[in-house]
Amino acid sequence: MERELIQALIKKCALGLFDLACAVSGKACWDLSLPIGVIDARRDAPKLVVTSVGTINSTLRASATIGNPLMQQFFARFEQVGVEQALADMKQGNDAEVFNEVWEAYREERRNGEAPMWSVEDATAFVLKSKEAHADREVACVAILPGEPHRIVTFSVPIAFLTNPSE
Repeated sequence: MERELIQALIKKCALGLFDLACAVSGKACWDLSLPIGVIDARRDAPKLVVTSVGTINSTLRASATIGNPLMQQFFARFEQVGVEQALADMKQGNDAEVFNEVWEAYREERRNGEAPMWSVEDATAFVLKSKEAHADREVACVAILPGEPHRIVTFSVPIAFLTNPSE
């Protein structure tokens, strides 16, 4: 399912991805200025934004808290029982004191502008993935998929595929 969705997004953003592939192919060496694509597919018409690896967190705000294992546990519990019960459970568990600190930091992140899209760990993994993709002559991309909450998917596409109209 996810593969078909990514393929459909690539097709819908083909012109922008062609330009992106040309820009990436002009970069002999990987660095933080390497262009990458972010496809926001939360609306009917997906939108491609081109940014650089080094500024990915300006496009997709990263969170220092959502990667925390206690927050991950909270999110999993939230999906099962809802936010109120999950919060009550976490605030009464063995790690309640630590969770409360992380929860307050998370709330502060949310108050300070747009909600974080992914964790700092996810962003770092994507930067490393972009280096591998460039070495493999591919364009690194991120897709923001619809849902509550949204999903983030990272992938890469061969430059040759994006620049060859017959494929």
